[in-house]
Amino acid sequence: DSPFPKSIPKPPLSLETIRTFKFSYLSSMATEKNQSTKPTSIVCADCEGNGAKQCSQCKGTGVNSVDHFNGQFKASELCWLCKGKREILCGNCNGAGFTGGFRSTLDD
Repeated sequence: DSPFPKSIPKPPLSLETIRTFKFSYLSSMATEKNQSTKPTSIVCADCEGNGAKQCSQCKGTGVNSVDHFNGQFKASELCWLCKGKREILCGNCNGAGFTGGFRSTLDD
C-alpha cells in the first residue's frame, strides 16, 4: 500500500478526435474581409497552407520554352525544376503547410 493515490488511466483518443484537433488547430485564420492568412497564424502565408507553390521556373506551365532562330522555331521541354508537376515545395515551410514545419522527402 502506497500513501500516494494511484493514477487514473486516461481513455485512449480516437483517430477521428486527433484528426479533428489537428484540422481545427491548423485551419486558416482569415477574416471575412481579408481572405489571406493572418500574420499571427501558424499556417504558412507563402503557400496558404498548401505546402506547394507555383513553379518559379516554368510559371506553372510544366514546360520550359526556348525560342530559336529569332523566334521562328520554339522548342519546349519538361521543366527541370518541377519535372512537369507545375508546383514545387514551399521554401518557407518546407512543404508542411505551417510555419516551423518540416516535411520529409520520404513522404512523397
